[in-house]
Amino acid sequence: MVHNPTSDFAGPSPADDGAPPKTTWSPAAVVAARVVVAAAFTLGALFYLVGFPGVRDVGFQYHIDLDVYRLGGAVFAAGDPLYGELPPTFFGQHLPFTYPPLAAVVFAPMSWISLQAAGAVLTVLSLAALVATLVLALASVGVRPRTTLVWTALGGAAAALTLEPVSSTFDYGQVNILLMVFVAADCLMKKTPWPRGILIGFVAAVKLTPAVFILYFLFRKDFRAAVTTGTSFVAFGAIGFLVARADSWEYWTETLFDSSRIGGPAYPANQSLTGVLARLGLDPSMRTVLWLVLSVAVLALAAVAMHRAFAAGLPVVALFVNALFGLLVSPVSWSHHWVWVAPLLVVLAVAAYRRRSVVLGAAVAASFVLFVLAPHWELGVGRWDRTGWPLWDQFLASSYVWWALAVMIAVTLSLGRRARLRAGVADSPTQLAPTA
Repeated sequence: MVHNPTSDFAGPSPADDGAPPKTTWSPAAVVAARVVVAAAFTLGALFYLVGFPGVRDVGFQYHIDLDVYRLGGAVFAAGDPLYGELPPTFFGQHLPFTYPPLAAVVFAPMSWISLQAAGAVLTVLSLAALVATLVLALASVGVRPRTTLVWTALGGAAAALTLEPVSSTFDYGQVNILLMVFVAADCLMKKTPWPRGILIGFVAAVKLTPAVFILYFLFRKDFRAAVTTGTSFVAFGAIGFLVARADSWEYWTETLFDSSRIGGPAYPANQSLTGVLARLGLDPSMRTVLWLVLSVAVLALAAVAMHRAFAAGLPVVALFVNALFGLLVSPVSWSHHWVWVAPLLVVLAVAAYRRRSVVLGAAVAASFVLFVLAPHWELGVGRWDRTGWPLWDQFLASSYVWWALAVMIAVTLSLGRRARLRAGVADSPTQLAPTA
């Protein structure tokens, strides 16, 4: 029998003994579901584009990070120093540009249009990128036909718009969802019209953190793509040197190592191992040592989980684990960086539905609630950047970190158990029917 790896994710087939019956939706139910999905997604999109009466001010939607991106692009276009003091934002703040010079090149066109128009453009692009990411993730676990795939992705996107990492990305005018779709396309498409790895190299040159996804290709043993990722990162970085030599030199020799430009590590929104240690009030030198030890341990856990995911034919699970690893070990992982939870939860929800798993469904629901509530924001009120919180508050304030570790452990254990079960079946003697 030919093994279909996605069947492990989907659960037993309807032909198996004891398997749940296949659900058949009536035409009326299908139409009703699609109307609900379309309405929910449309309302969510309008909420972030123009606001919603009584909940969000209607009209101009201000995005502070996009404001800084535009200013960086404008400063680059004017030939002024990129890492000096930028012009004031819409509300008069002087905030630093923290990305590599290539990012300013990418953001420069945003400075040619108004801040309001730029916000609308970024919001529409991010909405499209969210749906596209979900399509890629769901297709990788065998959701079909195409109409089912698209409508499931739209429904998942509508739900994802309520998750704090996603909503914060839209509110701040961040680019996290755009980066995510580039990575997902590079990793999950069966065939790419470009050399695989070049998209990750590009987004890593724009915002360094996506470089961690080179691990995906290494564990997949796609060394050509890994080399392409590295060489394209260098090539795109070289473009930054060509168009902004002085700024590039300053960034790669000074600005990159100036942690004061990106905020205090103890800030509650920093959902990383460093954030956990910083909120404990540890001495910076001790914190660095513990961070290194914990990062190695998390890397080992991620390595086992990714290896087992690839062995099970579940590359999207390996990609999710890679993303969680990067978020955990990065010195600063603001909660809006955690947009990868959106496709992860949608894929797990589909798995729970296919397998009729109450336990998995409950876990997905609890995770969804966690990322809607985002405890760190409520707990941080009145004590931003402070240390010495009660331990229970610290535990709750780092909820994304504990959730990520739990997911990685669950993936490692569940896929390991399935591998042992398959090995047991393969090693068991086959009883032949007696011959007459």
